[in-house]
Amino acid sequence: MKKWVNVFTAGMLATSIWASPILAADSSHHATKEDSSTVSQPYRDMANHWATDNVTKWSHRGVVSGVENARFEPNRPITRSEWAALLNRAFQIQPGQAASFTDVNKDAWFAPTVTDAVYAGYMKGFEDGSFRPTQVLSREEAAVTVNQLLQIPSSDTNKTFKDSTSLHNWSQKSVNAVVAAGIIEGYQNGTFQPQKSLTRAEAVTILDRAVNHFGTWYGESGTYGPSTGLDKQAGNVIINTTGVTLQNTEIAGDLIIGKAVGNGDVFLKNVKVHGQTYVYGGGEHSVHLNNSVLVSIIVNKVDGTVRLVAEGATSISEIKIKTGAALDVSQGASVDRVTLTNELPAKSNVSLTGYFHTVNVEAFAINVNIPNGQIDTLNVADNATGTTIDTAKESSILSLVLNTAAKVIGLGSVDKAIVNAENVSFQTKPKSVTNGDKVSSDVKVTIGNSTNTLGSQGTTSSGGGGGSSSNSNESDKSKDEDKKDNTPQTPENNSGDFKISVPKKVVAIGEAVYFTSPRDGVAYFSNHIIDIESITSLELGVESGEVQKIEVQANKTVSFSTYAINNYEYPSNFEFNLTVYDKSNNYDSEDITVLDENQAIVGRPIFTHSLATEDEVDQFSFDYNRLINLNKGKTANDIVQWAIGDGPFLPFTEKDGEVEVKDNLVIISPKSLKDRVEYKFQIVADAVITKNGETNKEFHIGGNRKTIRITMIQPNGRSFQVKKGEGITFSLSDNSTVYLLNSFVWGSNSGYDDLIAENWGKKIEVKDDEVDKPVTISTSDLPSGKYKLEVWEGEKLDLEIVE
Repeated sequence: MKKWVNVFTAGMLATSIWASPILAADSSHHATKEDSSTVSQPYRDMANHWATDNVTKWSHRGVVSGVENARFEPNRPITRSEWAALLNRAFQIQPGQAASFTDVNKDAWFAPTVTDAVYAGYMKGFEDGSFRPTQVLSREEAAVTVNQLLQIPSSDTNKTFKDSTSLHNWSQKSVNAVVAAGIIEGYQNGTFQPQKSLTRAEAVTILDRAVNHFGTWYGESGTYGPSTGLDKQAGNVIINTTGVTLQNTEIAGDLIIGKAVGNGDVFLKNVKVHGQTYVYGGGEHSVHLNNSVLVSIIVNKVDGTVRLVAEGATSISEIKIKTGAALDVSQGASVDRVTLTNELPAKSNVSLTGYFHTVNVEAFAINVNIPNGQIDTLNVADNATGTTIDTAKESSILSLVLNTAAKVIGLGSVDKAIVNAENVSFQTKPKSVTNGDKVSSDVKVTIGNSTNTLGSQGTTSSGGGGGSSSNSNESDKSKDEDKKDNTPQTPENNSGDFKISVPKKVVAIGEAVYFTSPRDGVAYFSNHIIDIESITSLELGVESGEVQKIEVQANKTVSFSTYAINNYEYPSNFEFNLTVYDKSNNYDSEDITVLDENQAIVGRPIFTHSLATEDEVDQFSFDYNRLINLNKGKTANDIVQWAIGDGPFLPFTEKDGEVEVKDNLVIISPKSLKDRVEYKFQIVADAVITKNGETNKEFHIGGNRKTIRITMIQPNGRSFQVKKGEGITFSLSDNSTVYLLNSFVWGSNSGYDDLIAENWGKKIEVKDDEVDKPVTISTSDLPSGKYKLEVWEGEKLDLEIVE
């Protein structure tokens, strides 16, 4: 469940009969103040109905609503689109990529509902290209969608119904799973009646059982948790209304502050969350965190700004910000890292008040306001072009690394600034400014009203207000030598010409990573987020404790310990880099995977589609969080199945290609793939096994379209330059939308289209009759810089527009 929440982190839909969002959490405990027997019945047609309590409860919680004339119509069948709307709202499904069906008009109320359900992977269309949104939903279809959404573990015992033989093959496992979980039941006569339509009353009952089985719901204002001692919640918790105080509670799973909190307040007092904390609601007054311990907070409130206040002895490892937010960290509280993700829309505002160890800006063209407090290290990534950092007089930044064009305004102090890009400006002169390893020594920086060349030694000053900042004169030479940045700088040509040897690149935590370098030098062990091409970034990581560093001698085997990993995303992110720089600052690097053997094998591995180059065939893999081996009695080619389009899953045999189990991967290498079709892959249950005897669960993916390929015509090459104003001509292997955008922009179709509307890029639609024919996209009116030519559901090529 935790992994599912990481993927689908968005808001509610505003259509259909269903109201406010809920989320099922992995717990058999359910806590709430509401009691349906003590609240009034809102619907006149529910008197003495078997589902009265459930309908009343969820109506008062604001989750479902009736129809006209105070009726609920409990026995009316629910349609496929209404069911999708219920599940989208209940599980806060993220808006997805547009899906096209012959019977879904883009202006219909259910169009976004259908799109999101299909994108989430729990519903799909039919072979004739339709979705059948108004068709009633059968009970077996309901079982499949619930199981797809919740990923309920397979049951060892399957209940046999009198009509089990009438179940379709595609629904049998799902029906067994939801019946074993107690979410859907059979009838008193011993039948399941799989083809019978699901009624509105049955739908609400299924909802109630799912929440009771999987989560703890707080849907009414009040204080929850003991006044003394500690309450332990085994699964996840959702707070879905304003005015809730949760106290003295330890949550094993995730905490979700739901969108129904709106602009209200939530208070956490002495709360420890082992999983993620998702903030979908909360107002400008705030979500208060007092004496609490949280590993990771993800802020993703779609409408408006949410304010988080960390008070007392609160400790937070990381906050990821995807929407506008204000963070206020009181003295005594600690936040190790804040990441302003590239999902933040352009022109978003983020306010940071208090003390922060590290802040990373990855978003494009946002405003970062620092009213008060201190940031030890603030890194502006090369994809964060257009960042504005507004510093008040009472604020300070100890180390500021600017890897792209950015503005620093205001009267706050900056102790040390490292400039790695052109078009950087400061309103107030930093105490020290140096050029980084990604720019030449004559890079120009604007300070106050003047433009200055830093020079090979950079420029230093004792601080002060805005104005000029020039190279030191001879009388100040000795003083400047003491102040200059002595971090070794990486030369422009740093590709290196040597190779380090790493015998084992996938290890379990606690195992050493052994390696040998053919040259003397310095080795770094860092998480994959850190830029290994920059010695400056690596050294900053060493200073903050996120990167390990040792001296190495030529041809002598040495090692890094994995006991001491201090990676802010670990164990969720287990990819690392082992990098060696020689004395001439040439380098070589190897990818290292470190797996936590204390974690259970995941039910839903990461599925990776690796794009082939030129005439090769794409490769696929299931990526587990544990070291695995082929299970006893299995052969490689009988553990994977695949399906083409909407066809059935069939064995992936030797004539289809090769399957390899290696380290933590199940690697699938087809011999051939057809264009313009979708492929699905499935790994069967008990295919692989860990060293302590855990086996995998059955898992399959949704449609994985064969990559749409670009054939460049003008200019030639896969990485190229084009003069501003000239067109880019190419052909596609299938119909699709093609975007020309800044290289560092990331998002959905709608997000891309918004940027196009604001003249940040271009797009064209390649129709069926244009497939494999030359088409041209214009670069007119676009500024020079790094761009990407991205085919939706296809390849992406990097390019540069030059003057």
